[in-house]
Amino acid sequence: MSAPNRISQIAASTSSEREAYLSHAGWTDNPFTGRATINEYVIPSEGTVADIASALRDYTGPVLIHSRYSGVGKTTLLQMLLDSLEDSYDTVEIGEHNMSAYELSAIIADDLGVGKSSSTKLTEAKIRRELADADRPVLIGIDEFGLNSKDTLHTIQYLNDLPNTRVLLTGMSSQWDAIRSLGSDGRAFQRRVSYEVQLAPFEREEFGELVRRRIATSIQIDNGGWQEVELDPITDDALNVVYDRSHGVPAVATAALSELFGLAAYRYAEIDDPTITADLANTIDYADPEADMKVKSD
Repeated sequence: MSAPNRISQIAASTSSEREAYLSHAGWTDNPFTGRATINEYVIPSEGTVADIASALRDYTGPVLIHSRYSGVGKTTLLQMLLDSLEDSYDTVEIGEHNMSAYELSAIIADDLGVGKSSSTKLTEAKIRRELADADRPVLIGIDEFGLNSKDTLHTIQYLNDLPNTRVLLTGMSSQWDAIRSLGSDGRAFQRRVSYEVQLAPFEREEFGELVRRRIATSIQIDNGGWQEVELDPITDDALNVVYDRSHGVPAVATAALSELFGLAAYRYAEIDDPTITADLANTIDYADPEADMKVKSD
């Protein structure tokens, strides 16, 4: 049999195993692939969200969401906040990382419909004129800010001081600490941040909520009913292993569960046992959620 035909045969077999396992579990798809939707997101705490909203409303400087851990939910929280605050603000989301000052101002100008100019200063001037006459305040969400130059820092400070403007930033705690290396400009910017939230990994109860919310989406249960979702064929012991090995970091845990889905589907096809056990959960590798921080500190 030729290599392409063999590959096609393997792919078809794998697909068959997957579909059989989904049918047994009663899921429409692997619940653990992809980023969590807004409905699947586990809010850090109602107080955290309320404090961020209050800080934006009583704005005196940028609001920062950061964490020591990659995959803890900073981006999803940013998107959730931008979506939920659309009634009060015109929102702009910037997801490109490590932008130059000109790229940052150009994206904002394009989103506001005024278009970029040939330089950062001219583009900033167009943004200022547009926002001076805005009917509603503008909320600019900058994900993974990567403030790698004084020029970019100055542009964010400029945006911070514009009329009718709020700035919400996310990033790694290591990025936030590294701003000090920019000297007096960096330290001055850190003082300007009016409110900061450091996201921590999930507690075990929060992790269980995330798993149930994601399964609820897969079985097409209204998200308000996630509490009633059965975890079978995942055992509680297996979830304890995943939680411990992932250090409670959501993205690491869901990636592990997605891999376990594939292993369980294969096992179900081979020995007719659908259970995701603690032993199975211990056989896989888990990403290091602090890897980004360790690289930056080396």
